[in-house]
Amino acid sequence: MIWHYDADVVIVGAGGAALAAAVAGVHEGVSVLLLEAGPQPGGTASISGGAFWIPNNSLMRSQGLMDPRPDALKLMARLSYPSLYDPAASHLGLPKREYDLLAAFYDHGSDVIDELTQLGALFPIIYPGFGFSPSPISDPDYHAGLPENVSPYGRVLGNAPPGLVGWPGYLLTQSMIDWLQARHVPIRTNHRVVGAIQKKDGEVVGVEIEHHGARKRARARRAVVFATGGFSHARGKVLGLQRGPLFGTGSVPTGKGDFLDIAASLGAAIGNLSNGFYFQLAIEEAAAQNGHVTNVGAIAFGVYGDSTILVNKYGRRCVNEKMPYHVRAQSHFLALGTDEPNLVQFMIWDEAVAQEPTSWPWRGVVPAPGTLPPFVIKANTRAALAAAIDARLDALRGQRFAASGVVPSVKLDPNFVTNLDATITRFNGFAATGVDLDFQRGATSFENAWQGPSRSVTANRTMHPMSASGPYYAVILGAGTLDTCGGPITGTDGRVLRPDGTGIPGLFGAGNCIASPAGRGYWGAGGTIGPALVFGFLAGKKAAHEPVHPL
Repeated sequence: MIWHYDADVVIVGAGGAALAAAVAGVHEGVSVLLLEAGPQPGGTASISGGAFWIPNNSLMRSQGLMDPRPDALKLMARLSYPSLYDPAASHLGLPKREYDLLAAFYDHGSDVIDELTQLGALFPIIYPGFGFSPSPISDPDYHAGLPENVSPYGRVLGNAPPGLVGWPGYLLTQSMIDWLQARHVPIRTNHRVVGAIQKKDGEVVGVEIEHHGARKRARARRAVVFATGGFSHARGKVLGLQRGPLFGTGSVPTGKGDFLDIAASLGAAIGNLSNGFYFQLAIEEAAAQNGHVTNVGAIAFGVYGDSTILVNKYGRRCVNEKMPYHVRAQSHFLALGTDEPNLVQFMIWDEAVAQEPTSWPWRGVVPAPGTLPPFVIKANTRAALAAAIDARLDALRGQRFAASGVVPSVKLDPNFVTNLDATITRFNGFAATGVDLDFQRGATSFENAWQGPSRSVTANRTMHPMSASGPYYAVILGAGTLDTCGGPITGTDGRVLRPDGTGIPGLFGAGNCIASPAGRGYWGAGGTIGPALVFGFLAGKKAAHEPVHPL
């Protein structure tokens, strides 16, 4: 057999998990090769917000913020497995492997970040707040209102390498890339791994590669670590495996689920396929970009504005608009028989919100004053707004997205305007009192902090009455993924497991290409990248100590 490349540890991918695995391998003294399917390294992490959620990290402890292990594990268990969570039960009601993964993340997370820092690969800071937090240290965690969340400030970190400027995700990945390149670690781009090479005894000893139409092989003397991202760009997989109707993704286009197929062919156990990390996006932008939405101005991470609401096709509010995006986006998945009332939602705001001048990171689909992207609809009356929305839906009719479409049932109800009038009247009553009796909007410190500027005269900063007259604005929203988070099941050291719980020799995984240790949960800002860095590093370290596999 001809080998075109060889290294002790071959790492597939070059995003956050892969880069952390590579740093760990190099630090352990073995040779490392990274194979990246895309034209440049960095992966989805490089275009993300660059935050990483790490419980009990040393930076928060230096600020006097304690994050006790029992409470942190309860918080993660409740968010990750809400239908199993029982604080009085053994392992908090979770299966032992799932519990052990959460415990490993808590036990090793801070140490991993400290080690990456000491090596000079990361330069972490506590991700700062944006001016409306009760704490001067940071914004509250997304789930600050849960009783298990006894330390909601300081878990979210960012990377601030000296002398490097750019988007936060770029700063996160580039400092690790620079560290590896300074040590002459090869990162080969446009190298898509399409298969694994096994010995007869089952040991993984290399990978098959496609590179500009040619087939190549890379030998892994000790192990292969897959960290290739999810399958958000594989429409067949998204349709068949994801539980929600999705319109697009913010992940890089190389995420087609290759490792899912490869690992299944090797006999790996598979899990968490129905889950992802979700957000809301402007579906007209998704249509224009073939489902690949990375323009943050077309993503509703936050629902900006104090007089902004979300309604469904019946003109009724359907969710707490200020909930964290991962939770809020799942309101699109509601199905009542054959009716999917929330499949698309309509974010509606008034002129006061449109003219709010504050530069706020979570404006999202609400543009700065004086600009009007093509996916924003404007009309002088509510009836005219509804007519314009229907016209936009008709223009999208029949188009297929990631795993959904603007099918005949996606149209405004004949009573939409009447219901919308009643909805706004009811909302305005809640805004006057500061108490949302329908969805408890503004009941948490997170929701009030992420509100940004507000005209509210109550303690609830998230609501102000909507104007009785136009103009009004709207965007058509659908659910999308930051990425999927299902795939092969791994142990606490990143080793890929068979259904009987035994490990596949020489095969490790980390990041969004595996069954996420977070399960259904998104613990906070950086809830994707935090586990990716930690388990990527642990996988790279363990892979470096695998015995050499003779051919």
